[in-house]
Amino acid sequence: MRIGNLRKYRGQFPGLRNRHLWVIIVLFALLTISHFAEPVSQLPFLGRISIFAALELSRHSVERLFYLLLILYSGWALGLFGGAAIWLSSAVAMLVRTFTISAAFRDAFLETISALVIGALTIMLIATYRQTKRQREKLIKAVRDMKLARQNYEELFTNASDAIWVHNLDGVITLVNKACEELSGYPVSELPGKNVREFLTPETLAIARQVKDKLLRGETMEHRYEQRLIKKDGSEAIMQVTTRLIVSDGKPHAFHNMARDVTEERRLQQNLQFYLRQVLQAQEEERKRLARELHDDASQRILLLTHGIDNIASKAEKYSAQELRNELSKLYEVSQQTYQAIKHYAQALRPSILDDLGLIAALKWLAEQIRDLSGIQVEVHADTIPPLLPETQLVLFRVVQEALSNVQRHSRASRASVKVQCQDDEITVTISDNGKGFKPPRQLSEFAAQGKLGLTGMVERVQLINGKLEVSSQEGKGTTIRVTVPTRLYAASTS
Repeated sequence: MRIGNLRKYRGQFPGLRNRHLWVIIVLFALLTISHFAEPVSQLPFLGRISIFAALELSRHSVERLFYLLLILYSGWALGLFGGAAIWLSSAVAMLVRTFTISAAFRDAFLETISALVIGALTIMLIATYRQTKRQREKLIKAVRDMKLARQNYEELFTNASDAIWVHNLDGVITLVNKACEELSGYPVSELPGKNVREFLTPETLAIARQVKDKLLRGETMEHRYEQRLIKKDGSEAIMQVTTRLIVSDGKPHAFHNMARDVTEERRLQQNLQFYLRQVLQAQEEERKRLARELHDDASQRILLLTHGIDNIASKAEKYSAQELRNELSKLYEVSQQTYQAIKHYAQALRPSILDDLGLIAALKWLAEQIRDLSGIQVEVHADTIPPLLPETQLVLFRVVQEALSNVQRHSRASRASVKVQCQDDEITVTISDNGKGFKPPRQLSEFAAQGKLGLTGMVERVQLINGKLEVSSQEGKGTTIRVTVPTRLYAASTS
């Protein structure tokens, strides 16, 4: 039970496991017994204990010295509270003897007070040293963490995808990151020291002044705003900017800017808006054309049929059998012509052969239509291709249809070819002609600005199926359009 209780108390008081504590307790007990040698000498077996006799030293001096050493040891091993407890216990032991037993009260009192003062000062010095050491370790850790955080910030700042720069209140750039080089065209080393006014047009400089005044009044910029930037090569870039005021000691110090280049995005949006307007206009023109052709062709034929049938119905008794057969034969011929005309319009809108027989058969039918309408010899060469998703098949057909339509209307070509190849997990469709050619723009997105809406439509269609389109042409040497579609868009042939 006693061993169990001891273990229980040791679990509740972890300090009892400290070996220094037990050494100090034993030493304190022995020293205190020796300190009260006169009363203790009357006890059996303890009267013969005399540490001082063995050391042949002055008893009072050695006792105070041992107490002082014990206090110092306690302060070092147990800390401030442990040292204070031993100091207080030693003070009680030494003062009790001084006031009750010591013959030379004055000497004993001075030695006791000296030992206690030295012990107290030493414990405080040890505690102060340890606290200073802990604070120093915390400071070193804080400095290390701060350096690490600074390195992480510098790495984040330097490698950020957005352009970040700082300029003072006069507009002089003081700090830039790597992305500023791509945005402005200037090397990073040349940007510090330049004034932001060098990069802004008069219109955008006015916007910058408005932002500056707003921030200096204590207002915030909640949203990005757009600015136009003059690059090193003289070209103009559009950027979305966020600006905030850097305040130091309560005073405005500089401006922190973060910008993203949206030039290509804006160009695409403008091209898309232009393209959509043109598409709507083209749709209306196509509807007018279909309405006109239906009115001039199919409607007239149907009207002729109506009049013929009405004439026969109202004057049937005046026709002989042969005349009736001749009139009906004429009406039948008109009905067949009307049917063929309507069928032609329907095929032009969406050929049923594409759904019934697939892409290759539809391309060959399209080549025959071009030959019949324009006399241009169109050849189709195709590999065996796997089944395609309906949307992929339709996009490829429309691209070839638009390309051959351009050949017919603009190229002045006598020959054209369509090649369908399946290789390296890709389907490639190539349309080429021997026409007059043209000078293509540097970027496909510029086709709309040049009024080449057919090519813009091809680009948009191909991008919808994650494909890519290439246009190569030279004046006098014809044009080649190549469309590549990845195999991941193939429809599964088996399940």
